Amino acid sequence: MVRERGGLLLRVGFVAVLGGGLLLWSQLRKPRDCAVEIDLTRALPGELVEVDLIVRRSGKLLLRSDLRYGRAGAPATVALTVHAAPGEAEVEATLVRAGGTARRTQERVTLSAAAPARVIAR
Repeated sequence: MVRERGGLLLRVGFVAVLGGGLLLWSQLRKPRDCAVEIDLTRALPGELVEVDLIVRRSGKLLLRSDLRYGRAGAPATVALTVHAAPGEAEVEATLVRAGGTARRTQERVTLSAAAPARVIAR
């Protein structure tokens, strides 16, 4: 009888630890709102009229945004929200100047719900 209780307690303990581990793992992988900021302070005011932003992870598209600003030009910082699991990602920003020329910036960042990922456009 005592031996049967020990086996039952062991099984219940194993299931509890397994369930807790799965719950913790699912919370860590759950998608969150992560901020991405593009720093455009190196451009002159009114110089940039369009920003095309692509965020990828392992070749999979997480976000694509094409922002057009017109004559007023782009703000000093462009902030967007990506709904994805925290971790490494690749950010590609194409900046279009008023004359029509474009420049592409590509950078690896870490997405986190705690702090925004910053990309300095060159």
